[in-house]
This record gives sequence, structure tokens and C-alpha cells, in this order.
Amino acid sequence: MDTLTDHTASSRRQRAVILTALVAIILLGAFLRFYQLGQSGVGNLYYASTVKSMLTSWHNFFYAAYEPGGSVSVDKPPVGFWFQALSAAIFGLNGFALALPQALAGVLALPLLFLMVKKIFGSLAGLIAALVLAVSPITIAAERNNTVDGLLVFVLLLSIWAAWRAVDSGRLRWLLLGAALVGLGFNIKMLQAYMVVPAFYTLYFFGAKHGWGRRIWHLALATIVLMVVSFSWAAAVDLTPADQRPYVGGSGDNSVFSLIFGHNGLARIFSVNESAAAATVTDQVSTNTPGRITSEVGAAGWLRLVNTQLAAQIGWLLPLAMMGLLLAACQVRWRPSLSGTGLAVLTWAAWLLPCALYFSFNSGIMHTYYLSMLGPALGAIIAITFWALSQLRQTHRWLGFGLAALISGLTAAYEVWVLSLYPAYALGGTIVLLTLLLTGLVLLAWSQQDRLAQVAMALVLAGFLAGPALWSGLTTLNANPNSSLPKAGPAESIQAGPMPASDGSSRQPSSQGSRPSSSALQTFLLQNTTPDQFLVAVNSSNEASPLILATGRAVLTLGGFSGGDSIMGLDAFKALVKSGRLRYVQVSNSMQQSQREIANWVTSTCSPAQLTAAVSTQTMSQRGPQSQGALYDCAP
Repeated sequence: MDTLTDHTASSRRQRAVILTALVAIILLGAFLRFYQLGQSGVGNLYYASTVKSMLTSWHNFFYAAYEPGGSVSVDKPPVGFWFQALSAAIFGLNGFALALPQALAGVLALPLLFLMVKKIFGSLAGLIAALVLAVSPITIAAERNNTVDGLLVFVLLLSIWAAWRAVDSGRLRWLLLGAALVGLGFNIKMLQAYMVVPAFYTLYFFGAKHGWGRRIWHLALATIVLMVVSFSWAAAVDLTPADQRPYVGGSGDNSVFSLIFGHNGLARIFSVNESAAAATVTDQVSTNTPGRITSEVGAAGWLRLVNTQLAAQIGWLLPLAMMGLLLAACQVRWRPSLSGTGLAVLTWAAWLLPCALYFSFNSGIMHTYYLSMLGPALGAIIAITFWALSQLRQTHRWLGFGLAALISGLTAAYEVWVLSLYPAYALGGTIVLLTLLLTGLVLLAWSQQDRLAQVAMALVLAGFLAGPALWSGLTTLNANPNSSLPKAGPAESIQAGPMPASDGSSRQPSSQGSRPSSSALQTFLLQNTTPDQFLVAVNSSNEASPLILATGRAVLTLGGFSGGDSIMGLDAFKALVKSGRLRYVQVSNSMQQSQREIANWVTSTCSPAQLTAAVSTQTMSQRGPQSQGALYDCAP
């Protein structure tokens, strides 16, 4: 009886320790994501303007209208912005409210990943997975911003959890729920959600407790659910008459399906010009040019994710994960129908490896924060690596230690190289990393007891995480982050150059003379228009977003997101002017090239706006059309 009581008490203490550790990890992840959240501003102006516009009417809310007048939609599906709009409705439209859904999703992902890994590999592995995800630098950078990737990753992690429930319970409804969640993810960021599909199908196909025919039938039903949920909003929009909804931004032909497979599809894979109009815009650099990609994420190839641009973003632990996968694969029993450790290794590998290959060789539109897609799988595989080393050590102590030392040495050498890229942090980071790692390895070599070995492995893990934790902390404390293209690290790690625009492109500053101050221009436009009119017509979101956020007024955005769309023809534009809904037009260089017919009509028919001295020291008409825009008055 005493033995049973002691065992029960020991189990309770162990559970309490594990729960305490999990709470500590969640609190750490919450601090990194929530500390001074939103203090640097509203984030990406293009997305912030969309949320402000969605709050003006249910029509704009459903169609994800980019501007309050509903002339054009954002170039993403609406679900991620629906969450932001709900947050903004509660807390007001500010940086905290817009980033809150992503930060909250990032924190909730930690206990979810813990439970999923713990289920197969035990509590310690679950804690390791959660800790790695908690201090993943690029994940933190993305989740402190109003880009929707953090919410997407959480929804996709939920879909894998549901598929696992389907495998364990044998119930089809869990599989269909998982498929619906992937479809929900599609309506957050379109085809990016399908990057988890290999893991989803692999898990059920090899793990379900049914015959092969029934598994295939179930996956066929899940595919139908996936397609229906994925394309439901797109079909609803495309079936709505064009004059009763916004123009589909970024599509080129006013179709969501074109947006899915064009700007958000092939353009994300291959280096192609999305439209001839966009290619002619001279004051905006297309986001899919090879030079733009190389400068941000490096040249495509096997080593892209561990290059000088991305190593500190996501690459810290990738070499360790690759070695760990090989080690785990050698220790797992492989057979046609998998369960337990074999199924888990295959599932997480089916998430990580296809994503890593895509990001390594992608030559289309790519930004650093997309790499947050790797976070959960990377955390799980690092946990599996430690589990595999522990298992090997139990059966072959010195072989296990030798492999641990070899893997640790290679990982440490790589992380020291990464730190050397940033001299301000190299010495301190290297000392902490090597001290923890060497102490852990020495303790591991001499440990005879499992508990002491666990302490040793914890020190080794702490050494591995010294670099990522440092970079995560610097990301959280960065008072001047890149709001348009989130990146991890301190402010000085973001190189100076052309300021990134809200659409992710780079814009050179105008060299064609002064332009009126934005506040003075806003005041002028507000004083000379009525609330039922468009405040002004401009070419792109770069010009429109500050006006929308400052005034909440409708701003006709003729070229959509980057200026390459043509949301209306000349006749429709003339009718809008004639009706009195539009009076002022800001004609920029980009409008003269991508909306040439409209720009020529405005400059030949309308009058240069008579701006007061408070707006400009001289009228824009005296200086001629400037790259930032000459203002024309089209009043009858």
C-alpha cells in the first residue's frame, strides 16, 4: 500500500512539474508575442485599410472591400480580416487590435502542439516542441503583425489535430472537420493553406484503422468537403453581378478564381509578370522580380533557408531537424499501416519537407514571413530528435552519446556561424551557447540515472535555443519593426534602402520636386468634398491607404493593390464624374502608364486644383504631374 501511495504521489509531482513547465512556456510565448503589441503602428497599411473599410458596412465586410466606397477588394480572401475586424470593433482600429488575432493564435498553438506531440512521444517531447515554437523568431515577427499568416498556421495545426482524432477514433466526422479547417485556411490565404495537405492525407491514409478501400473513400469525401469549403466564398463573389460588388483586386479580370490561380497562385511559384499593366508601372518595383526576391530571401537553391538572409529567421534549428529526421527514421518500425511513432514521424516530415522544398526553390513572390509555415513541424521534429537520442541512449549508451555529441557539434558550429553574421551579438551569444552545450554534454557522458540525463539534455536543448531565443527577444523589443514585410531581429538588422510599400514592393522616393503635406491635402479634400463623394481618385494602395486610415472616407483606387488592375473603363469613370460622386483625381506617373486612357482624359478635361498656400507653396499644375501625383478638379 505504501509503495502504491508513493507511486501516486510521485506521479502527481511529475504532472505538476510538467504542467508548471507548460504554463511557463505559454507565458514566455505570450510575452514574446504580446509585449508592447501594436506600439509601432497599425502594421501593413494595405491590410489595415481593408479592415477599416470592412467595418463600414456588411457589404464591405463580406466582400473584403479595400476602401469604404467598395470600388475594389483586397487581394486576399476575407476570413483572416474578419477576425481582425471583430477585434477592431471591440478595441478600436489600432495596432493592438489588428495584431491581436495573430498573437492569440500563436499562443494557443503552443498547448495544442504540446498535446499532439505528447500523445506519441511523451510529455518531455511535447514541452520541447512547444518551447521551440514559442521562440521561433520569424513566427513571432509574423504574429506581432496584421499579416494573417499566424492565424492560418493555427487553423492548419487544428486540421492536423482533427485528422489525428479521426485516426484514433475511427470516426469520419473528425476527418471531415479537418478538411473543413483546411478549407477555412484557404479562405484566410488561399493556396498557401494547401501546403499542409500532404501531411493531412498522409496521416489518415497510413494511420486510419480501416481497410485501404475505405480509407480512400473517406479521403475522397474529405476532398469534396475541402473543395466546397475552399471555393464557397470565391463562387459566391464570382456569381454576384460585377456592378453589385467590388472589383476583385489583383485578379486582372475581376474574378476570384483568376486571383486564386494567378496573383496568389502561379505568381507565387514562378517569376512571371502578372499583367502587362503592372509591368509598365515605373515607380513601383514588382514584388516578383528575381532581384527583389534575392535581396530579401536569397537565391533559390538547397541552402536558401540557411543562407545569410534567412538563417537567423528560421534556419537556426533546420540542420538539427534534418539530422534528427534521419535518426528517427532509423529507429521507427516501418510497415504499410502505421501507428504511433512511425505515423507521427511521417506526418510531421510530410509537413516540414514539402514546405521547406517549396520555399527553397520558389522563384515567384516570396517574403520572409511566409516561413512561419514551418514553425509547428519544426518544433515537433526537434522534439522527435531528442526523443530518438534518448531512445538510442537507453539501448546503446555510448553510441547514443556519440551521436548526440556529433549532432550537437555540427549544430553548434552552424549556429556560431549565424551569430557571426551579427557582430554586436556574436561574442555573448556564442559564449552562452557553447557553455550550455558543453556542460550538457559533459553531464550526459557521466550520467547514470535517467533524471540526470534529462537535466543534461535540457542543457543541450538550452544551448541550441540560445540563438533563436536571443533573436526572438530582439524581435519583441524592436521598437521599429518592418510593418509591411515582417522580419525577425533588431531594428538595425533591417537594411536601409527604399521604404517598403504596403503591398510589399519597394518605392524609390520622388525626385521631381515637393508635394503637399499629407495632412494639408487631407484637410483640403475634406473641406471640398461631401461624405457621399469619393474623397479622391488615385492609382494604387500606396497612395490610398494613408487617406483611408486618416479619414475613413471612400478613395477610388483605380489600379487596385499595386496599380496594375483596371477596375473601371473610361466610360464608367466619366459617368462617375458626371454623377458628382467623384471630383478630385490625383494623377501620378504610375496612373499615366497603367490607366493611360483615364489619366489622359483627366489631364485634358479637368482643371488643375487650385490649392491654397497652406497646402502647397505653389500649385501642382505649375510643376506638372509628379510621381506622387498632381491634383485635378473634375467638377462640372
